[in-house]
Amino acid sequence: MGDTLMNLSAIRVLRQSYPKSWICLLADQSVAPLFRDHPDLDEVMSLDFKLFCRKPAYFFQILKKVKFAKFDLAVVSNAHKFLHALVFLAGIRRRAGYARKWSFLLNKKIADDKERASRHEMESNVALVKQVCVRDWDGHWEFPADSSAVLRIQERLNILPISEKGIVVIHAGSSNPAKRWPAERFAAVADWGLEKGFSVLLIGGVEEKEVSLAVIQKIKDRVHDWTGQLSLEELTALFHDPRARALVSVDSGPVHVAWLSGTPVAALYAENVPGSHPSRWGPRDGKSEVIYKPMSDISVEEACKSLRVILNEPA
Repeated sequence: MGDTLMNLSAIRVLRQSYPKSWICLLADQSVAPLFRDHPDLDEVMSLDFKLFCRKPAYFFQILKKVKFAKFDLAVVSNAHKFLHALVFLAGIRRRAGYARKWSFLLNKKIADDKERASRHEMESNVALVKQVCVRDWDGHWEFPADSSAVLRIQERLNILPISEKGIVVIHAGSSNPAKRWPAERFAAVADWGLEKGFSVLLIGGVEEKEVSLAVIQKIKDRVHDWTGQLSLEELTALFHDPRARALVSVDSGPVHVAWLSGTPVAALYAENVPGSHPSRWGPRDGKSEVIYKPMSDISVEEACKSLRVILNEPA
């Protein structure tokens, strides 16, 4: 999810460079709904990327759609041989991407130095589109919430006993064991939030229900649990709601959804874990707080201090 959302900067530069053009985003069906109301996009075309790579018939089905659209320019931010083949076979005249994985099918390309570069992923994607754009990135992005999802979240929040101070949201799960933080430490952070007068809400995917339950069992007071209950559109709507004051989470998809939506994050990043450096993947909203250490070294006190800064709470 995060790598797709990091294209919001590039989408903005493309729209500002081509204000009258029809801009279409091709994205996996798992994340495509997040972009359907984006003001800089005219169309979102979704695909099942796994089928796209494994089933020739499905590949040609997508190729037919792309070719029919008669695009003049393609920018491939996810360097993959089948995506490069797609834009080539679709007859797209200008094809920009990274110089790897069948990049001979592209005619505008840059070296993929993202692993070595010290810049943020959003800036790397801007560098990619700068091959075909005349505008510089102004540092802003658009990430609207789906209007129907906003109404559903408002209705759900309205029936909960939410504190006037708002909600501290906690996401305790991670698919990567090296990025996980102990359940008892998340519980201690939740206890701190409750003691300060905030409501606490746990979120996560269906596969993270046991993780959330382990946290809840160690919390001293009542919290709300929406783990496994939110679509991506509803997750975005939650973080657009002003009652969501902060998110506490390890490096994960909800971190990106939160800070891009306007909710600051106390983000716990695992040091020495590939693909988890905050200089490349961390929040850049100016309001979030990042702790970058081996996960076992991150204390409850440090996480609560980050929350205090975000929430402007006294010690």
